Amino acid sequence: MSEKKRIFIADDDRTVLESLKKLLEFSGFEVEATGNPKEILTKIKSCKPDLILLDLLMPQLGGLEICQMLNSDSQTQGIPIIVISALAGQADIKKAYQLGVVNYVTKPYDFQFLLREITKALSYKEGRPL
Repeated sequence: MSEKKRIFIADDDRTVLESLKKLLEFSGFEVEATGNPKEILTKIKSCKPDLILLDLLMPQLGGLEICQMLNSDSQTQGIPIIVISALAGQADIKKAYQLGVVNYVTKPYDFQFLLREITKALSYKEGRPL
């Protein structure tokens, strides 16, 4: 039996964070989460997730800055990042892809679509694309 995949969620919207956490746990994932941008790097390093779901609009530290930090740290680079954001402008999306995110999903999102994208990203990470 395969080990549960671990997903880390970073979103300052408590409602989004809690509902997404519950839906992913119900879907069979192990989930760690924080709404505090200043805790993200430390928590990611300690939980070693298989995938990160990252909001871009957070106080104190933006999601794009967090992407840069994750990609420049040897302990966290290579972890697939899917952005989930209300920012739908082409400049934001382009910048996120330039920083190495594997997908960009705009809010409000369809959970089944997000789940398919998570599965796809995890499959690519394991070297077995869908």
